[in-house]
This record gives sequence, C-alpha cells and structure tokens, in this order.
Amino acid sequence: MAPPRRACWLVLLQLSRFFFPAAASRRPCIRPPSRRQARRRCCSRSRARGAIRRRWRDGTPHRPRERTTATGRTWGVTRRGASRASPSAPPASRGRSRTPSATSRRSPTSTYPTTASSAGSRPRYRCASIEHIDLSHNNFTGHLPSDMGRRLGENLTDLFLHNNRFSGAIPPSLGSLTRLQTLDLSDNPFDAGELPASFKNLANLTFLDVGNCNLIGEFPSSVLEMPELEVLALYNNALTGSIPPRVWSLSKLLMLDLSLNNFTGDVVVDGHGMAARSLTFIAISYNYKLTGSIPEAFGLLENLTILILSSNSFSGEIPASIASLPSLSMLDLSYNRFTGTLPAELGKHSDLEYVLVGDNALTGAIPEGLCARGHFISLTADNNRFNRSIPSNLANCGTLRKLSLRNNQLTGTIA
Repeated sequence: MAPPRRACWLVLLQLSRFFFPAAASRRPCIRPPSRRQARRRCCSRSRARGAIRRRWRDGTPHRPRERTTATGRTWGVTRRGASRASPSAPPASRGRSRTPSATSRRSPTSTYPTTASSAGSRPRYRCASIEHIDLSHNNFTGHLPSDMGRRLGENLTDLFLHNNRFSGAIPPSLGSLTRLQTLDLSDNPFDAGELPASFKNLANLTFLDVGNCNLIGEFPSSVLEMPELEVLALYNNALTGSIPPRVWSLSKLLMLDLSLNNFTGDVVVDGHGMAARSLTFIAISYNYKLTGSIPEAFGLLENLTILILSSNSFSGEIPASIASLPSLSMLDLSYNRFTGTLPAELGKHSDLEYVLVGDNALTGAIPEGLCARGHFISLTADNNRFNRSIPSNLANCGTLRKLSLRNNQLTGTIA
C-alpha cells in the first residue's frame, strides 16, 4: 500500500485529469530563450557558416570529423549524415560484395571534390564556356594569376580589367586566349615590364588598351602580329625607341594612341605606303623627342577626324594635304617647332572645330576659311609670328567660342 501522502497525490492527479482534460494533455510550458541567448546562438551559426565559406574559398572544404569505435573501425559522416566505415576496416556488407574500381573509389571522408593539388592550395577554376568578363572600375588588388589565360578557357572573347589596382606582371598566359577580341588592362599599377611576347598569338584581337600599365622597353613587336587590330592604345607608359613603320601596315587600324611615352626619332611611314587608310584618330603627343616632319601620307587618311601631335619636336612646314582632309575636326600641333604658314585651305573641306597651333614658329596670315563650314569653335595660336589682320570671316563666326592669339605680330584695327 502506498504511503498516505503519495496516495493523496495520485488521487488529486486523477481528479485533475478528469475535470481538466485539456490542461492535462497540454505540453509543458517551455521558456523561450532570452535575447542574449538568441544572439549567442545566431553568432555561433554565423561563425560556422563563415568558417565553411572560408574553407571553400581557400580550397579546404569542410569535412566532418572521423570517430573510432571500440572495435577500431574509423567511421566518417557523409554529406547527408549517413555513416560508413573507412576502407581500412569495412563493415560487413549485405548480399553480394562489389569492389569499386581504382578510379571510382573514394574515401568516405572525401565529401567534396578536390583537385590534384594539395588540400591547402587555392581551388582551380576553368570557365570553359564564358565569353565576356568585365571587372573594370573596381578596387581589385593583388597579382593576376600566372595561369589566368589557361583557366579562363578558349571561348573568351572580351576581357575588361581596366581601372583597378592590379599589380605584379601582366600574365603571359593571356596569349593563349586565341579567340580574344577585346583586351583592356589600362590604368592598373602593374610592375614595370614589357608586354608579353606571347601576345603575338592573339591574332583575332581587335581592341588592345594597355595604357597606363607601366610598360617599359621598345615598341612591343607582338602588336605588329595582330592583323585584325582596330584600336591600339599604349599611352602613358615609358616606352622608348622609335615608332616602327610597320604600325602603319595594320590595314584595319582605326585608332592609335601613343601619347605620353619616350619615343624618339622621326615618324616614318613604311615603304609599302599607308595601309591603315581607315584611321580616324591619331594621338602621338607628349613624347617630346619625336623629330622630323609630318608624314605626307597622313594627307591620304580620308577618315581621319582627330590628329594630335602636340608637345614634341616636330619641325618643317605643315603639309597642305592635311588641310584637304574631308573628315578633319580637330588639329593639335601645339608645342612643336613648325615653321611656314597654316595651309590656306584649312577649314574649307571639312567640318573643322578645333585648331591648336600655339608655341611654334608659324608666320603669315590666319586662314580665312576656318569657319567656312559653320562648325568652328576654337582657335589657339599663341606664341607664333602671325601677321596681318584677323580675317573678317573669323571675326563674324557665329559658332566661335575661343580665340587666343596672344604674342603674335598681328596688325590692323578692331571694328
């Protein structure tokens, strides 16, 4: 017989179940976690997720721990949580045994695929199908991978990495991207070096911009092996030597920018003539030591829109053929040693807008036809020896915004 107190307790319990069945079947009240406890649990889960992400980033994916049973077997937890024994001590199999081949056998703890490199190395990627990559105008830093060209695959056609903070050397492996058509590495602080010779394999390249990339040495010969090239930008580097005449043999070239380098010597057109007849933009300014005269072949460029040869040591007279170019809109010959006169036909055959010829030794009269087509905007001709009076057509030009003729020998009256 139960003690009296216990019997009373049992009686009360039975009565409560009889009179309050809903309360008896209700689950006991569990106190919710406090705000501090919830925050601790959330932080611990976040730390765990962060650790897993870091392992994937560093090439060491998370693997569950192994545990050893009392019999000496080593068991590993698979991706779905199922346990299985290691190959060294396999558990008893059911039914007919099947031995996997050497190529398909995996360790029970090899939950995720790994590479042939060590587990601590960076995971290798190979984007075999990607065609366009644009990472420009960011704050990426560090060195570009030396085998970057082999990783990206052969289908890549456009690669934009300009305006970042990449350093180190330009990877020669980029020369293996034989289908590449557009490559822009400009405005990155790479280490001083030459353009990789492997770039000669980029036979399909149409756009190459390596301006402001700290290039040194002579004009990169690999560029001359790109027959499809349309845009070539090598500005703001430290390239030396002469400009090779073969650059004018690139028949599809549209834009050429060699400004802000240390090129020397004369600008010579190849003996085969000017093959780059489609050129619309030429900028060879701020080289300071380029000498000689403007090649007469420049007068054959019917599509030439902008010609910038400022801040060099060019001399001689300005070819009259330049004034007859039908597409010319901007002519910048300032800070050179040109002599003679401005061609009288300048402005009569094209929609000319800007003429900058300051700081030369030009003489004679200012051409009257600068505003003949009604598009002329600016004339800067300071520090020359122009004489006579300002042409009436120029004084009455309705589109003119800037007229700078300081330090010349002009005469006449201002009406």
